[in-house]
Amino acid sequence: MILSTDPPAHALLIDSRSPAEYARGHLEGAINLDLSGFRGRLRSEEELRQLEQALADLNGRLGAGPQRPVVVYDVGFSTRLTKTAFMLALGGLEVQLWPQGWEARATSQTPAQPQAGEPWARLKRDILLTADEILTHPDQLLLDVREPQEFAIAHIPGAKNIPLGVFGLDNAEALGLYAGQVVGVHCRSGARSASAFWLLRQQGVQARNYLGSMLEWEAEADLPVERP
Repeated sequence: MILSTDPPAHALLIDSRSPAEYARGHLEGAINLDLSGFRGRLRSEEELRQLEQALADLNGRLGAGPQRPVVVYDVGFSTRLTKTAFMLALGGLEVQLWPQGWEARATSQTPAQPQAGEPWARLKRDILLTADEILTHPDQLLLDVREPQEFAIAHIPGAKNIPLGVFGLDNAEALGLYAGQVVGVHCRSGARSASAFWLLRQQGVQARNYLGSMLEWEAEADLPVERP
């Protein structure tokens, strides 16, 4: 999932940096796309269907589908990289992250034009956690990866606070987590938790990202919030 070598030759390259960074130099054929700002209520089946359709339309515009791996790159392991990659994976694509090792080759200044295809998506529910699943499975471990001061102001009852900065590529066991374990992760907007998601998945932990996170949770009148 997290590349340490060159990507497959036929991969669709996604550059999640800012348009200005992209314009200064990018990998040949890479498409500039940042999905880290996604916000959306995901509590009803209709809302999930709408998300799947939006991802299908996006995949169609990108020319992406199940037959072609997608490689998302950025400067370091940023939330732009990880949430963009998460959104693409959520649509059913095979996604890899490339946080370093590409920089010297980013010399193209010609914007890439996607080869559009048919809309396609299969919402990958096993990586997505919803508010109602948190409510109905209170015994499942839920990690809040915000900073301790954020957690102290308001948090989901039962959540365990482990700030994102604690996570690494090989320390899941030290955090009391193990390969095969199903773990929910969330933050404020689903971006930092996307980073935790990929770091845990890399180690075999079956992380699921609560994409709505605290922005959605606190906006819903029926969801309990623990405050000091």
